[in-house]
Amino acid sequence: MTIGHSLSLTVRFRDHFSGRPVPQELPVRLADSYLRPARRQDGNGQRQADGTYRFLGVPAGVQRVLWREPFQRSQAGWTRWDAGDPEVILPLADPAQVVEYELWPTPSAEVAPGSTGVRGKMQGTNAAGLEIMISLQGQPPDRVTRTDQAGEFLFLPPGALPVDPTGRVPLVIVARGPGGLPRTITSCSFQPTSAGASSAGPDFTILPQTVARVIFRMA
Repeated sequence: MTIGHSLSLTVRFRDHFSGRPVPQELPVRLADSYLRPARRQDGNGQRQADGTYRFLGVPAGVQRVLWREPFQRSQAGWTRWDAGDPEVILPLADPAQVVEYELWPTPSAEVAPGSTGVRGKMQGTNAAGLEIMISLQGQPPDRVTRTDQAGEFLFLPPGALPVDPTGRVPLVIVARGPGGLPRTITSCSFQPTSAGASSAGPDFTILPQTVARVIFRMA
């Protein structure tokens, strides 16, 4: 099928941490009509080589973009923290202009070899639904995720991360509850314990090119 003048909508889902397109093909479709994107010219799925999904002949009006199977909170290791599915109003001035939506890796998502990050678990009262920000010590955070119902999260800081004189990446964690209420981090410990030394407060260090399992305790 040739994508021509009937193009109505081009969407792409990208990784919040890396900014790159989500590599897996998602079950993208429109609500109500369940209209699906055009297939690739080679017939191999609906996700185009640039990570976009292209809809043809979509009626005007508000369209809700579905990206996961029904009744599922996540799909292929990805989730969205917004309560509802994304919406777009058609027609667009330029249907070829990509409309992007962010997804976050779930706490149990697979990560690429050589990634540096944290699989964390918050311990303490009301550990679910916390905003979590991790950044280099002394630097402001520029990424955020949330804990799931078990208080767990996956955080993958982007870019090259410098190491300290011991060869570890110095990080600091910030946790916030509803309304931005700060939560006090009293300590952190690693699983296994050989992965790093326990520490008091929000500062900790991890080895580069590893995804450390860390338990953070809150007051």
